[in-house]
Amino acid sequence: MMEQPKIVRSDGRGILAGDYLNENRDITREQWLEDSFPEWGTFLNQQIEAFKVPAGQVCLWWLGGPSWVLKTDEGGIFFIDVYSGPSMYTSYYYCGVCKQAGAESLDWLRLNVQLIDPWKFNRLDGVFCTHKHQDHCDIYTVKATLKTTNCKFYGPPDTADKLRRWEVPENRLVVARVGESVKIPGAEVEFLINYDETVVRTGSSDEVAPYEQMAVSYLFKTSGGNILFLGDTWYHNGYRAVGECRDIDVAIFDMGANAPGATDKMNPYDCARLGQALNAKVLIPDHYDNWANTASDPELLVNQFERIVAENTPEIKTVILRAGARFLYPQDKNIKRYRYPDWRERYNIECSKLYGEQAKALREKK
Repeated sequence: MMEQPKIVRSDGRGILAGDYLNENRDITREQWLEDSFPEWGTFLNQQIEAFKVPAGQVCLWWLGGPSWVLKTDEGGIFFIDVYSGPSMYTSYYYCGVCKQAGAESLDWLRLNVQLIDPWKFNRLDGVFCTHKHQDHCDIYTVKATLKTTNCKFYGPPDTADKLRRWEVPENRLVVARVGESVKIPGAEVEFLINYDETVVRTGSSDEVAPYEQMAVSYLFKTSGGNILFLGDTWYHNGYRAVGECRDIDVAIFDMGANAPGATDKMNPYDCARLGQALNAKVLIPDHYDNWANTASDPELLVNQFERIVAENTPEIKTVILRAGARFLYPQDKNIKRYRYPDWRERYNIECSKLYGEQAKALREKK
């Protein structure tokens, strides 16, 4: 269940008080944006910073789309592929999906809400980007965290070049090379191969770039378990070798619907097949919720994925989260589907205007 953090309510930057919205005041477009965006204000920022991860556990928050926050039991806070940007369009000269499909341009209409304020983290230890696509290496997230925190930035060689163009200094930049690893507060992160067939075709060149140059998978080895982030990978038989050589507790990867003529996301069958190849204990899909052109019916995608895994590899667990969900591993490994809290613990029948007197009378009759 989602714990209630100590929300800043007085300055209108946490979540706004409903009675405050009833006041007569001058509203400009700028004030509307300030009040309404991000939609959750700093609610989740504060929850992430306040939550103490129990020893021997690791905590994840899904922000929707490809975006994640990971917190270790030593207090380290890390972004993985966090996107804070708008809807956008891409063009053939650069876009890997456009090149695969022969599309002059594609519209990427954002469906998921913005849940965090990237400008308002008091502590952030690292920003990890699996590859350079805008929704995984995001200028809004990078610029905000570059200016307001002392975090380091991690990305494969091609992504590191993009971060340099955005003025990330060398002393805060770590080039994630396949086969290497780094120590961070509460974890070791190993840089593993990533078979993203789209990003290797992304860019102004018509040449297909090497996987190791363009993308990387991050294996966070924590006291709570090993969490593998695979970004926008496609299925590849090479993941069988990864599964045989590494102990993977939770695998997180893209899922979506593909129109005939192009592949952008893995379909539910390939997601299940990937999990089996990796010998992962828990599978969590993402990305199926946020772009209109690959969302189709997200519930259908989820149902298909759960059924395929359950019928073919019942020893593997699936977890379906909702945007803003907190997932504690291994504590929550059996939840199957996340449910938002309904705040029932805040209710007090004795204070109810409707039922308080009836409840009191019934107790007195006892």
